[in-house]
Amino acid sequence: MININTLDTAGTRARQTGVSLIEVLVSVFVLAFGILGIAVMQAGALRNNQGAFEQSAAVFLTHSILDAMRASMQPDPDNPGQWLARQSYATSDFICQDSQIPGSDELVKNDLTRWLRNIRDNLNGGVTDDNACGKVECDSTDHNLCTASVRWNNSRSLGGIDEQVVDTRSRL
Repeated sequence: MININTLDTAGTRARQTGVSLIEVLVSVFVLAFGILGIAVMQAGALRNNQGAFEQSAAVFLTHSILDAMRASMQPDPDNPGQWLARQSYATSDFICQDSQIPGSDELVKNDLTRWLRNIRDNLNGGVTDDNACGKVECDSTDHNLCTASVRWNNSRSLGGIDEQVVDTRSRL
């Protein structure tokens, strides 16, 4: 007795060999979709890595201007042995261009110019626009309590915002 389920049309045993074209197409599609997903994750990781670098650089930059202020303190004429921060470092608002740097004290102008150049070079991807700026404020009653602020555009990071600000407050 011959079993019809095991015979092909010629009456010989049918046996599948190889892979069909549809199976190959499906596996290529799955592989391509997976590689595309990895590329998207890599691009997001690069953007977030740049944002993390800029945040670290902003903290470093706020500390650098506070250190420059600390290095250039003046003796307090009212209290011998006490030192005061130079008030000429204080800016009324964010400075984004060299022309906005206040004062006539050459040391202060050089420090602020170098600081602003470093802000523009390290934040905002090196783009020299008005998004990468810095500000220094000192307390009106305690001149040695100062806050350095850095502002830049952080919208390229995933979940980043247009105006990211880092403030560092320190007693000089």
